[in-house]
Amino acid sequence: MRRVMQSRKYGAARRRERGAVAIIVALSLVALIGFVGLVLDLGKLYVTKSELQNSADACALAAARDLTGATPLSVSEAAGIAAAHANSAFFQSTAVSAVTDSTVLYSDSTSDTFESKDSITYSLANIKYAQCTTQLTGIANWFVQVFGALPGMSAANAAKLASSSVSAAAVATVGAAQTTCAIPVFVCTPASAGVSSYTIGQWLTSKVDSQGNGTYGGGNFGWANLTPGNSGASSLGSLLSGAGQCSLPANGTQIGTTGNKSSLDKDWNTRFGIYAGGSTGVTDFTGYAYTTASNPNGNAYPDFVQERTKYAPYQGDNVTGYKTQGSPSAQSVYKAGADRRLVLAPMVDCTGFTNPGTHQVPVNGWACVLMVNPMQQGGDINAVFLEYLGLSNSAGSPCATQGAPGAGTGAGPLVPVLVQ
Repeated sequence: MRRVMQSRKYGAARRRERGAVAIIVALSLVALIGFVGLVLDLGKLYVTKSELQNSADACALAAARDLTGATPLSVSEAAGIAAAHANSAFFQSTAVSAVTDSTVLYSDSTSDTFESKDSITYSLANIKYAQCTTQLTGIANWFVQVFGALPGMSAANAAKLASSSVSAAAVATVGAAQTTCAIPVFVCTPASAGVSSYTIGQWLTSKVDSQGNGTYGGGNFGWANLTPGNSGASSLGSLLSGAGQCSLPANGTQIGTTGNKSSLDKDWNTRFGIYAGGSTGVTDFTGYAYTTASNPNGNAYPDFVQERTKYAPYQGDNVTGYKTQGSPSAQSVYKAGADRRLVLAPMVDCTGFTNPGTHQVPVNGWACVLMVNPMQQGGDINAVFLEYLGLSNSAGSPCATQGAPGAGTGAGPLVPVLVQ
């Protein structure tokens, strides 16, 4: 009898344990499903925010591109809005369309207040930063909204749980690109040089100004200051040994200078890794030079690309036959070089130089050129060549790749870059 009673007690206990386990499993499943639902809701919002960030970045970069100090902010704003609206969000199913003139703002500093183009208090020349904000509202929650049905939950709070809003912001400015800028020379347009066109790979010869007054003879290029008022040899030399002209003058800007500037050989040659008389400057990745004997038909650029990958130094005067002033660098110097010989040069109508004493002509466009060889001692520009590689904005032009943002000390043209 005692055994029967004990058996009944044990059976009841086991049944109670099974009931408790079922309750625990049920509660665990509810919690697990809740966590899965929460993860899905948060993941959806994360993806949407990433997509909105792409839109904000595109907007800020496009708007910053036109912060030239002279371009109206309406142009910048329109470019930013158009770039933002080209993006989609919510798993690429919804176009971003909430970017307006109230969400594209400007400032002179990231620490100052950003204002719309109509409210900005800074002068146009001082506006350096563009900020864009993108937002998507009414994103339905798959799980969190369930809590809105709990007893005691107000209608207002339930509505908040039913959907979410996500926003993103970006700030951009303009900074120097990784690649080199323009050098202080002009290139004659083909028509003004007496030819129908230039061919890719053609070597351009210099225009000779034997009188030193801007009365040029034949040839395709010559010296030119790219900033009004800075026409002296020292100013041009600092552009050659330094970064170059990074803030490119607009089409129509008057440029030019007189004379052959015979003292510029040291500055020119720094880009080939040839230094003399205390000259300084960053060299290209290669100083390998070309001559009319080694390349009678021009077209040095394909080999130049190969020499850059090998950090090939300047061969020396004994090999090239040039008479440079200075010592070529060791190969290790070129490994710390930069893009310094593939450069931009303004194209001008050189018929404007025909009148004696006329030294200024307007910029018509920009050419991509390769600095082929170093300059001989004494600045003999007659023995210097530039290889024509097409207009800088032509499809396939090597210079068309210029524009990747660089460090704060970058040496390239000003391009938009994100800062926040």
